[in-house]
Amino acid sequence: MTKNKFKLGLVVLGIIAVMGLSASAVLAVDLTYSADTDVYLTTPGYTITIKANSIATSVLVDTTHIDVIVPTGSTFTLASRNDVTVSASGGTASTSTSCSGTTNTLVITGNDSITYTLTPNGGVCSSGSGGGSTNYTPSTVSATPSPSASPSPSASPTASPSASPSPSASPAPTALVSIPTVPANPTTAQIQAAITAIISNIAYLQAELLKLQPQTSGAFTQNLYYGLSNNTDVKRLQTFLIGKGYLATGLDTGNYYTLTVAAVKAYQSAKSITPIAGYFGPLTRTAVNADLGL
Repeated sequence: MTKNKFKLGLVVLGIIAVMGLSASAVLAVDLTYSADTDVYLTTPGYTITIKANSIATSVLVDTTHIDVIVPTGSTFTLASRNDVTVSASGGTASTSTSCSGTTNTLVITGNDSITYTLTPNGGVCSSGSGGGSTNYTPSTVSATPSPSASPSPSASPTASPSASPSPSASPAPTALVSIPTVPANPTTAQIQAAITAIISNIAYLQAELLKLQPQTSGAFTQNLYYGLSNNTDVKRLQTFLIGKGYLATGLDTGNYYTLTVAAVKAYQSAKSITPIAGYFGPLTRTAVNADLGL
């Protein structure tokens, strides 16, 4: 079964290579979204939904953010469990954000001269148990046009070590999904659906590869984050946290969920590591390796 999964992964990557596109640039197409479309940002581990009837001149999905240009007078709407930071290059634009229940909704009214960069910031939408809608960040975003501010499909984004997913981030995909058949004369929506499925499968296969390369001893070398399951390095980390008194005995399950996040936060606080996000990244990994004498 695992062998078949990785064969499919090679086929998926081959498709993207033949098309001459990278996984980060593959969504840069003109389209009108006829249905809600989920986009998975692999580095922070967030799922963001592009809502039906959203219109974009171009959409560029990278591992950490989304760049979008919206036609003048049109709207582009995102929905997510997590808050999204918006920056704009090329002019001044107005955005509206609202929180209803646990869903954060961002609406952009377009201007062809503006490129928006949409980045999850780790915040969590919560309007209280009543489930009402509260507009809490209506704002205007101003930016000075700059050649370096425009996103480029060929640019390689550099993730900051402190950019950490929060416990509320959506876990990585847990199974391969079917890739829709693309007819000879496809619509942009059909192409979008196939590409989204391919990227979701790539994220799943990357997680499977991480599981197949466990580290049983020595220094920690991998980033660990909320949503990993049956992972040897996570189990080792939990054993360390139990020994330090940050995690209860018996919770060395290999599953990186809420209790492990809380324990990592407590360790980060004790070590003055910021941000205190519960993400086992380079700074926290270095501190643990030092405590282990490695």
